[in-house]
Amino acid sequence: MKYSKLLVPIFLGMFLSLSAQNATDQILLQNGEVISVHVKKIEPNTITYSYEGEELENVVKKNEIAKITFKSGREQLFNQSVTKTIKRNDFEYPPMKTNQGAVLPFEFVFDGTAAPEEGLEAQEYYYNNLMRKPERNTITYQDAELTLKRLRAAGIHEAQDMRSFEMTEIAKIVGAGILVTGKITVDYRSTTSTSSGSTTTKVDTKKKKVKSYSSDYSTSTDEFNTKVLFRIYDKNGNKIIDVKRVPFMASTRNNYITALNYLMKRTPYYQK
Repeated sequence: MKYSKLLVPIFLGMFLSLSAQNATDQILLQNGEVISVHVKKIEPNTITYSYEGEELENVVKKNEIAKITFKSGREQLFNQSVTKTIKRNDFEYPPMKTNQGAVLPFEFVFDGTAAPEEGLEAQEYYYNNLMRKPERNTITYQDAELTLKRLRAAGIHEAQDMRSFEMTEIAKIVGAGILVTGKITVDYRSTTSTSSGSTTTKVDTKKKKVKSYSSDYSTSTDEFNTKVLFRIYDKNGNKIIDVKRVPFMASTRNNYITALNYLMKRTPYYQK
């Protein structure tokens, strides 16, 4: 009887130990699906995991994850900005202008890190470029500042915040039936340095002297990998345009403007 009393806690401890070893992490996706996995790595934009009994590593974007419950019991929440962008209850939709365009903030990612201010600069550049020759636009465009004001009134402060809304809802919020937006990704690639030198010789015939002067010049050029995803939606959320443009020989962070200028002139709302 005494032996049986001793064996019970031993077997219970072994069972709990095995259960802990077999426990998995629980990933709750934004769509409500829960997957049981072993989380391997958490990086700035992605999470790497493996399924139970497998060595193969899978990668999921952070913006697709709502929460991870680790086997230790600790929870980690993701995309908290999404929960903060729920439209305010007191927000009133402006009148819808179906044939008016609105240039939304662009998502901007530099070396894997979101740069919302540069996304606003891209929005400003595109809108101002449209307004340089307004007679070539076949539709009217909402003032960019008004677009930002209406987005912020609805709780949308950055381009990434729009991910939690359908484009039909964004159209209602800004009151425009044609939405221009996209994503700009810039990654630093390398710096190229070049140098050159020259020698100048002067002869003084009176003093019978010869003097030589030398000078060196060096320059450096940064190179970037730039990609522009450009999209236009209608008020029903249908994609009118969905294209990718890669500027050739990008030497500055804002080389995306050449791509935006090219794409602007090839939309159905611009006449050359």
